Amino acid sequence: MFLIPLFIGLAIATTLYLTIGWWGFWVIFPWIGASISIGIYLRKILPKNRKKLGRRISILLIMPVLLIFVPVANNENFQLEGVMLMVFVGFFSKGFIHYAIAKLFGPLVWGRGFCGWACWTAAVLEWLPIKREGVIDERLKKLRYLTLSISILLPLLLVFLLNYDVRGDYINRAELGWMIVGNLVYYGLAIPMAFIFKDKRAFCKITCPVSLIMKVPARFSLIKIKPTGNECVMCGACSRACPMDIDVMSYISAGKSVSSTECILCGECALSCPNGAIG
Repeated sequence: MFLIPLFIGLAIATTLYLTIGWWGFWVIFPWIGASISIGIYLRKILPKNRKKLGRRISILLIMPVLLIFVPVANNENFQLEGVMLMVFVGFFSKGFIHYAIAKLFGPLVWGRGFCGWACWTAAVLEWLPIKREGVIDERLKKLRYLTLSISILLPLLLVFLLNYDVRGDYINRAELGWMIVGNLVYYGLAIPMAFIFKDKRAFCKITCPVSLIMKVPARFSLIKIKPTGNECVMCGACSRACPMDIDVMSYISAGKSVSSTECILCGECALSCPNGAIG
């Protein structure tokens, strides 16, 4: 079973290569699939107190292929703002393909699994020496709507108000610079926020605009955290372990799958359950 992500990666790479013809697909998707397979395998074989390392290693392995390989090999910007620039001038780049697979249509299958297993920003946050204390105020989480608006309006204004020549000045010229600056902004916000709120995922909950995009298709995802059939003793360990502040126990104790669109399929709740009631 742990090899399924690798086979999915190979299938996606084959389809895209035959359709579009770029060799890089043979690097990106098998790499991502293999990394997730490694993470799942490590989680399976490691002792209970070290199983969390499986996913953390997986997300770290994926980081260089999305953060370094694609921008350098193809001079591409995978950040939301760069993708929107392309869309507004009718140019559907590989960055758009990334968004379509990972953040628009993929979540119909795996929800926000990208956030839990493949996000290059979270890949750094996962290793910060921070122990979560409490939950993030729901009012703060609404700030994501502001950042999403900025991420869409900035490219919109550049193209339609300031007449920025995307095809002449941006594509294959300024994309790498935008990617570097965009990621510096994301890390520059995410790392301090993690320490300020004592929560590695504070940026994801408060500031990340991409999370809102994925929440819509994630509502209909096929893969969800669900009860195994073992008795839920209502100890609350799963809810305390959830890095996304989800009341997991309320779902499991009622015999329901976790339908919250904040779920990133990290599996921390299942690892914390003393009775194996979560799978």
